[in-house]
Amino acid sequence: MRWSLALVAVLAAALGVLGVIVAVTVSSGTDVTSVGDLDMGDCFDVPFDGDDERVEAVEVFGCTEPHEAEVVAVGELNPDRDLPYPPDADLFAQIDRRCAALAGEVTDRFGLLPIAPEEASWEPLAGRFVCVAIPYGGGTTVGSLVGAIADPGSP
Repeated sequence: MRWSLALVAVLAAALGVLGVIVAVTVSSGTDVTSVGDLDMGDCFDVPFDGDDERVEAVEVFGCTEPHEAEVVAVGELNPDRDLPYPPDADLFAQIDRRCAALAGEVTDRFGLLPIAPEEASWEPLAGRFVCVAIPYGGGTTVGSLVGAIADPGSP
């Protein structure tokens, strides 16, 4: 299943880009896993150079190692699998609102990056979304944020 990753305005300073949609496949070690299977606390580096909007893989590893990104929340926008796929602007606005529940606790050091399902995975994965924290200004961090933040997946 394919997913899209949209860079939001809070990350413009960190990554030097704005409004880019990136398709991502996640690799855990040598096993390739859908980005839809990312869980809270998964850490990885962002393989984004600003020139190519497509990202084919990221390697998930322990947060005790220096990393550029961490999944801080996951949720579903279509839990009953009965809603039509929304236009991109509406989809990312919904996810931004859910991820924004975290903003007060991480905005001093991190921007939030929403990961949204593409239309083909909307119904089968119940509109599952992922919120990723990335340090402002780029660079890496060590340790996990998961224990210190709320879950935006709840209504």
